[in-house]
Amino acid sequence: MFSDENFIHFRYNIKKMKNILLIILALFFASIFSEAISFNRIIYPIKTKDDSGYELRQTQAPQRIVSASPAVTEILFAYNLQDRIVGVTENCDYPEDAKKIEKVGKDKLDIKKLLKLKPDLVIVLIDEKLFNLEALRKLKYTTMLSTETSSTLEVFAVDPKSLSDIKEYFRTIGTITNREHAAYSLLQRFNRRLDWVEARAKKEKRLKALMITSKRPVIAAGEGSYLNDILTTAGFTSVAPKGKDLFIKMDRKEIEKAAPDIVITSTKVAGNPKDIYGNRNFRKTSAGENKKAVCIEKDILLRPGPRLAQAVENMAEYAYGWPARGKEVEGENEESKQ
Repeated sequence: MFSDENFIHFRYNIKKMKNILLIILALFFASIFSEAISFNRIIYPIKTKDDSGYELRQTQAPQRIVSASPAVTEILFAYNLQDRIVGVTENCDYPEDAKKIEKVGKDKLDIKKLLKLKPDLVIVLIDEKLFNLEALRKLKYTTMLSTETSSTLEVFAVDPKSLSDIKEYFRTIGTITNREHAAYSLLQRFNRRLDWVEARAKKEKRLKALMITSKRPVIAAGEGSYLNDILTTAGFTSVAPKGKDLFIKMDRKEIEKAAPDIVITSTKVAGNPKDIYGNRNFRKTSAGENKKAVCIEKDILLRPGPRLAQAVENMAEYAYGWPARGKEVEGENEESKQ
């Protein structure tokens, strides 16, 4: 039998053990939480190779970024980096707040304006031809970011061709801007939207499709281009000529032989579907006879950025008569905060 004194000591020891256990559990969950927070903390210095073969060496995260591409600007905003973007081009018009940022040119980079902004990182899309990359790399200078640190101007070039390239450069931009977790989140949302379309499209009759980037002459998106890749993702069979070229010129006979059921293009090429299915190059195809063409908003289709998932949805919705899902899907417009 326990004496009253022993019983009191027993209760005290039990209470003490419970407190110790609670402390251990608290420390355990704190370590997990701390690990989750530090997921995105890159240990500097780091080296990252860009699509031109240049090796970017960083000792810290960039503080003053210039984006020379609308697609890159959209990604930077998705990564909640708008406070670090000091310059964009006049073509960078999405999201709305991008219009308020200092402009560094439109069809060509304004180097004087760019240098006045003293960026420590300039991100360019090679395909946009707004600059001479080698000349841009020679503009290196040192700018003080604080009283203690300095950074050298660096130029990072991206050149996504295929859909897989686009996904990879989402990750790469996350790495060079110290936003790896935001990149992971964006890619997860992006893939979910594509997977939703791809899975649902498998239940539909597979249509033969031709993606064109010009109607005079007709130029089709070929194998290896992300425009051709998204056709497959949306459940279509591409009838573009086989070959290594990303973009291929086609004459009327080739188009009629390819026999597309639907023609897809951007609003940059045609103002409305009739401009396509009524075109003499398509009149004798199934697409022309059934008046089957769709014009996707050019900034959504032609920018290799996060909204490309919306372009895939729009194509499938039109082709298969699905109800529109809307622009805000799977938290697409939620900010990825660090």
